[in-house]
Amino acid sequence: MLVDAGKHAHKERNAIVIEAQTIAIWDDEKIDGGETPVQLTEALLDFAKSPAARRLIRKSEEQEVKCELRVPLLNDCRVLPDELSRALGTVWGAAIDAGKPGENFMIDLCVEPGSRLVVQAQRGGPLFRP
Repeated sequence: MLVDAGKHAHKERNAIVIEAQTIAIWDDEKIDGGETPVQLTEALLDFAKSPAARRLIRKSEEQEVKCELRVPLLNDCRVLPDELSRALGTVWGAAIDAGKPGENFMIDLCVEPGSRLVVQAQRGGPLFRP
């Protein structure tokens, strides 16, 4: 089952969403065409190891803009790793570009009706401080 993989904009708790992308959640293990959806946690690990993630971390540090990722606890959420990576890269990059030194952003992954996963960034958010 495939759902629209385009932009999705909305407001959450009166916060303005800087950027949002919507990707499909798959209930099948194989997709026509050979791609195999993986669990969200596995796709996030793939993204974390990617050169794109390292570039975004470096850019975030250079511009002194902090981003925190909030992920839902899900029993089963299959996504295509490339789709998730593109969405995270677009949203995270937009947050960094919109930020000023010292600003914080929350990047949320939210499950919505219709088998959609929304990746969105908004200003603020409780950053973990050791």
